[in-house]
Amino acid sequence: MKRWASMLAVLALVAVGCGGSGASASPGGPKTGGALTVALSSDIHYADPSLVSDPESLYVANQVVEGLVGLAPGSLSDIIPVLASALPTVSADGTSYTFKLRSGIKFHDGTAFNAAAVKINYDRWNAFPKGDLQTNATYFAAAFGGFGGASNLASVEAPDPSTVVFHLRHAQSNFLISQTVASFGIQSPTAIGANDGNNATLADNPYVLGTNGQGKAMVGTGPFMFSDRTPGDHVTLVKNPSYWNPRTQPYLDRIVFKPFPDIASELKALQSGAVDLVQSLDPASVKTVAGDSNLVLLDRGSGCNVTQLAMNNADTVGGQPNLLANKGVRFAISAAVNEPSYIAGFYAGEASVADNWVPAGAQYYVREYLPTYNVTGSRGYLAKAGVPTTGLAVDLWYPTGVPSSVFPDAKGLAQAIAVDLQAAGFAVNVKSEAYSPNYLADEAAGKLTMWLQSQSCRWGGADDFLYSAFFHYTNNAPSPMFGYKNEDLNVAMSTALTDTNAAAAKADWQKAQDLVAADMPTVPLLNAKLPAGARNYVKGFVGAGNQTEILSSVWLNK
Repeated sequence: MKRWASMLAVLALVAVGCGGSGASASPGGPKTGGALTVALSSDIHYADPSLVSDPESLYVANQVVEGLVGLAPGSLSDIIPVLASALPTVSADGTSYTFKLRSGIKFHDGTAFNAAAVKINYDRWNAFPKGDLQTNATYFAAAFGGFGGASNLASVEAPDPSTVVFHLRHAQSNFLISQTVASFGIQSPTAIGANDGNNATLADNPYVLGTNGQGKAMVGTGPFMFSDRTPGDHVTLVKNPSYWNPRTQPYLDRIVFKPFPDIASELKALQSGAVDLVQSLDPASVKTVAGDSNLVLLDRGSGCNVTQLAMNNADTVGGQPNLLANKGVRFAISAAVNEPSYIAGFYAGEASVADNWVPAGAQYYVREYLPTYNVTGSRGYLAKAGVPTTGLAVDLWYPTGVPSSVFPDAKGLAQAIAVDLQAAGFAVNVKSEAYSPNYLADEAAGKLTMWLQSQSCRWGGADDFLYSAFFHYTNNAPSPMFGYKNEDLNVAMSTALTDTNAAAAKADWQKAQDLVAADMPTVPLLNAKLPAGARNYVKGFVGAGNQTEILSSVWLNK
């Protein structure tokens, strides 16, 4: 999973995408100063980025903490050095990564950034005890497979102040891309120690809660500094006057993040000018923003998500024979669904047709030429499958009470799919249940036959979708969710995860994608774009499909 680039190319990417010099280049150019108020769909969970996985907390953390590596502006998978001075050198067996670090950087509290600080952070995470700390450090667990002796991170070495070496127990091809997430942002060891940041009871942990003000929580190296937090009301960040990167100095003096209970109240605040930017819009709001001359849509390109028609491939479900165990039937369903109509009807056009279980732009993605909408073709698949071409009974489940960020209109989408399937010869029984806990629990247990599912990335890699989210084996058996048995796929993914170089990993992950496409275990429908909305004086926003957006480039033209 090594992804090499020259430093000249890296600097060019950073210069273009992340900000400016901090001074107006011309009367009509970027302006310094001002405060940006951003609406979030919920409050942040904690002020320690290593203990969060929700998009709101990570959005805030991205402004404050930095990791050894990050993503090129607007990219899902182009890895660039950040606190590291270059991408690492990797041992031939893929188990040791050696980083050289930038010099002269200080944390927001004045503590020097160096190899010792990096080691302290990773050692801290790896040593999290069972309980609140391990429960919430889900990104560390996902990246390394667990903590302590169960972790693939064997040790971190700091042989000198500018060198840090990671020793893995076995090669891990997703190591670099997983470290681009804000949960792996390096924080000041001084601040963590002085503010009881290792208190295992998070309700009593002032660093994690972030209620004691500046220098007491989320003390990183980024362009903005944590200032204060009032839970349920706001989080305030202020400009880092000593930010280390001259090419990406922030224009704004301050960013205030405010949580709102629903998108309607966020939109009302945007229209009134009470907020300047809404982090994510639903399709109904997209239409409103597009029609208001005082507002602008902020494009993020293709999203880092897959919405699919999930299917159970097992021979029986609930003790009954399962029609979807027949590959030909699954292909018939894939040709019967009219994805462009769903995008127009339920996503305000802010989505693209999915041609893979991995979103375009993710690492090692390859285009798969899946069946497109064709009712005649769907009936042809049924005929070849050796089943009747009419009256094929199947249940289709959708969730109620689901966040609009997951499904803008789950019921409407399910009903539209049912109409399309009926036109192709299926008899669809549309059913529903509460999203949490029933729907999520039943799909995980393999109790549903066919259902709507939406999956967003943690990091933009093929592994995060094909393996982690969908088709992994557990104890040598396929995931009960899909009941999809494919030994060749399991071998390809297992090999890809432990490949020692990027070329091999690319080949194996692309082989895995081809194997899935040949079986159609589920039907990818679309990749939602999830645009942001802003007042028309908000300039310089660089969108990303995974919402890894650093707001140092933003300025206010007012």
